[in-house]
Amino acid sequence: MVYVSACIFIVVSIIHLAGCIAENRILCAVTKPLLMPLLALAASAALIPHLPGAQYTLALTVVALAFGTAGDIFLLSPGEKHFIAGLLCFLAGHLFWIAQYGSAFGSVPLFETAAGTVCIAVLPAAAYFILGKPRGAMGAGTVIYGAVLSALVFTGIAAVHAQKPAAALYLAGALLFLASDSMIGYSVMKKKFPLSHFLIMATYIAAQTLLTAAVVLPQRQQ
Repeated sequence: MVYVSACIFIVVSIIHLAGCIAENRILCAVTKPLLMPLLALAASAALIPHLPGAQYTLALTVVALAFGTAGDIFLLSPGEKHFIAGLLCFLAGHLFWIAQYGSAFGSVPLFETAAGTVCIAVLPAAAYFILGKPRGAMGAGTVIYGAVLSALVFTGIAAVHAQKPAAALYLAGALLFLASDSMIGYSVMKKKFPLSHFLIMATYIAAQTLLTAAVVLPQRQQ
C-alpha cells in the first residue's frame, strides 16, 4: 500500500508539473488539490503499521498536509483575500512541521540560538522591503509568514546540529519551501517570470515530500 500510494502521488505530481509547463489551467486546477492528500495517504500507509508509537507523527503530518491542501485550494482563485487565506493555511502547516522537530532546539548553543532569532526577525523584514513594502493585511501577512518560514529553516538547522534522524531531509525541505514561497511572493507582488508556475510547484512538491520523509523514515526504522 505504501508503494502504490507513493507511485500514485508521483504520477499525479508529474501530470501536474506537465500541466504547469503547458500552462494548462484546467489540468493544474484538477490535479493540484489531489497532491497533498495523496502524499498524506502515502505517509499514513507508512506509519499505521507502527502505531501506537507513531501516532504523534501521523497526526501532525496529516494535519500539516491538510493545511497544505487548503492552501493549494485557496491559491487556485485570484485575489488578495484568497492569497492571504492560503498564506495562513501554509503558516499553520509550518507550525505542525516545526512541532515535530522542536526538541532539537535544546541542543543548540545559546549564541547560535540568538543568531537564529535575529535571522527570524531580519529575513522577513528584508522580504518586506524587497517585495515593495506591501500595505495592509498583505504587508502584515508577509512579515508574519516570513518569520514562521525562517523558524522552519532554523528548526532544520537545529535538527542537523542535534544529529536528529533524517534531519538533512528536513532542512532540505525547509529550504525548498523558502525558495518556493520566495518565488510566489515575487511573482504575485512584483512580476511573473518564465516558468514561474512550474518552478514554484516543483520546489513546493519537493519541499512537502522531503518534510514528510524526514518525519516518516525515523518511525519506519524503529
